Amino acid sequence: MGYPVNPRVSTVSGAAGCMEYYEKILFIREKLAYDIDGVVYKVDSFTDQDQLGFIARAPRWALAHKFPAQEELTVIQSIEVQVGRTGALRQWPAFSRDLLGCNRFKCDPSQCLEIRGFDVRIGDTVIVRRAGDVIPEVGSSYWGVV
Repeated sequence: MGYPVNPRVSTVSGAAGCMEYYEKILFIREKLAYDIDGVVYKVDSFTDQDQLGFIARAPRWALAHKFPAQEELTVIQSIEVQVGRTGALRQWPAFSRDLLGCNRFKCDPSQCLEIRGFDVRIGDTVIVRRAGDVIPEVGSSYWGVV
């Protein structure tokens, strides 16, 4: 049958081995031909897996270790406004360029509240990130020199 196995799968021992593997994968992450958002550690013994068991949604013998959110500096070019289906106005910050591998990087409508909290305006430089490598969000305003 044969499922493809990632050649970067590795057997490690203890917490130090897990952290060393995590750092290694984090270092090569950008060079991979596919996107990843972390590594998974798994107990490699069926006996130990049976002993550890499961909780409501996940096995106790496997653990996901996520990478920190990718961040980039960018400039807010405009605030786009859309009328939602209920008539509510939704604000979207539009950035000066494509970010973090997204062709059309658009923050969630809830970001309008975040943007007000940061007191950023059109032309300001902000730090944007993809939370969990999925959800775009404005991380904070940036006061340094770009």
